[in-house]
Amino acid sequence: MQNRMVIFQDGLKGCVRYRQNTDQIQGELFSFYLAQILRLPNLAPSTISVVDLKSPLWSNLRNEVAAAQWNSNRAIVLTQFISNLDTAAIPDVFRPNERHLNKFDVLNMTKNDVLEKEDLTKTLVELAQWSDLIIFDYLTANLDRIVNNLYNYQWNANIMDAPAHNLAKKSDSDLLLFLDNESGLLHGYRLLKKYEVYHSVLLENLCMFRKQTADIIRQLRKKGNIGTLLRDSFENKIVQR
Repeated sequence: MQNRMVIFQDGLKGCVRYRQNTDQIQGELFSFYLAQILRLPNLAPSTISVVDLKSPLWSNLRNEVAAAQWNSNRAIVLTQFISNLDTAAIPDVFRPNERHLNKFDVLNMTKNDVLEKEDLTKTLVELAQWSDLIIFDYLTANLDRIVNNLYNYQWNANIMDAPAHNLAKKSDSDLLLFLDNESGLLHGYRLLKKYEVYHSVLLENLCMFRKQTADIIRQLRKKGNIGTLLRDSFENKIVQR
């Protein structure tokens, strides 16, 4: 089964993700909804649709659907295509030899005379995004990003020097893009016994948080309504269709 790129009449490009496992469809979609609730700009807009060869949207694509080996009347996730992406390296403070980010790490960076002010600001902004990433992957139990690198470190000590899995950086803005979130919400929860230790290592050594992210999570915990918010996000999209 293959993914496909689509181009709409207005020139906008999208990635169509077809999966046999509905858990993966759910993971991609609900991860995006959670990112919206947390006000994280790091996930590409996503929505759900159905491959229906009788509908005007799909009727002219019979050959393409057949070539992709897709079945009709199956759910797909449509994600906006993001251009100008580069790989994203794992910061030194999150690699196994260090693996922490606290106020002293930031203080040492601000005292570094070698770093220009512009470079320092750029570094701190990126670390704030990494903080959001670690929290987000912990909440969704995503095992296919930096946790993937940590898990494979036991066999390959150089893997932390490689680009982070399923993560990219926009070359024109340095925005981190959290890609391929299908293993989160809720598929990854079934595998927590195996991977939770890696999530915990990252989170327990993270002492710097964006205030907005922390405030939203505090409110969600207080109200206990995250399930309702996610369900409402899904149902509102279905109604709009």
